[in-house]
Amino acid sequence: MRYVIIGAGAIGGVLGARLAQHGKSPLLIARGEHGDVIASAGMRLRSPDDDTVVRIPVASKPAGVHLRVDDVLVFATKTQSLDAAVREWVDEPVYVDGRSIGTAGALLPAFIALNGIEGERIAARYFDRVYAVCVWLPGVHLVPGEVIVRIAPSSGTFIVGPAFGGASLGGSGSSGGGAGSSSATGGSSSTGGGPGSTAGGAAADPLLLELQRDWQDATFRIFLDDDVLAWKHRKLLSNLGNALQALLGPDAAPDIYDDLRSEAEAVYRALGITWPSDDDEAARRGNAFDLRPVPGTGELGGSSWQSVQRGGSIETDYLNGEISLLARSHGLDAPLNAEVQRLARSADGAMSVERLRELLERVAAR
Repeated sequence: MRYVIIGAGAIGGVLGARLAQHGKSPLLIARGEHGDVIASAGMRLRSPDDDTVVRIPVASKPAGVHLRVDDVLVFATKTQSLDAAVREWVDEPVYVDGRSIGTAGALLPAFIALNGIEGERIAARYFDRVYAVCVWLPGVHLVPGEVIVRIAPSSGTFIVGPAFGGASLGGSGSSGGGAGSSSATGGSSSTGGGPGSTAGGAAADPLLLELQRDWQDATFRIFLDDDVLAWKHRKLLSNLGNALQALLGPDAAPDIYDDLRSEAEAVYRALGITWPSDDDEAARRGNAFDLRPVPGTGELGGSSWQSVQRGGSIETDYLNGEISLLARSHGLDAPLNAEVQRLARSADGAMSVERLRELLERVAAR
């Protein structure tokens, strides 16, 4: 089985490098200078325990790839880039013995390794088989041809399963609601959150079992679960602070994040959206956030901070903006997340905490 990883940044780059390092079969899709450096010199992978260069096959677009029936597409772009990415790949031919037998959208599985919960919706417009991936991987991509992972010896934790096997994508269709609720919701066969636990349908899927073996061999912790979206709803709560790093820098104000999260949790409860408990997350994530120094690096922040440093767009419209969307589409209010979403569209990391607090206090007082 070959993993075609579309997007070779902090997540896709670390995943691809570790798979290649451990004898698996990744193909990275990377463009511009980043792709050129990987092609000519390999991918430099840095962690608290190692600093190595890994040679990985790389292409810049589908035209350079001969898709096979045993390929797995892993989308690891930012959400704002996903629609263009899936449209670029969906109609590509898939070959057996040199003969095209259909298209990628009809024949190949699409794994969505992105923050937020919009990615699965986007992919399902095009691909018949969509799998959700909840990502806990503190990766960094700032320099072409290089990625950093800030933990070791594990390189991260993934929760993987069918995109629509459990909780709904948002709205009144989900059951329960509230912090501390179990991840088992709305007909899911999830069996809890302890290390090594799996779910009924996902655990019986040969594709997922092979992926689990391959990725675990490559230093990742993998859990199979029929209700990945419950986990992605929880991860979304933590990602509400990404915009604060983009606005303020890596040392964002925790009190403002707490307010954003409390507002989002209120929206979740009003809509009957459930998410796993603190204990469930602690059991599953292992050392995914036990960050250690990486030799030779300076100040490092999360994905949105990295996007600002590289001069690119950030995905806040699909993080804080997801809370805004859920609220507005059900007659609710989420003014703090909406204001942070608005401000983050022009973020440069230079706003003061005092100025941000002032703006949010004005919004809250309306």
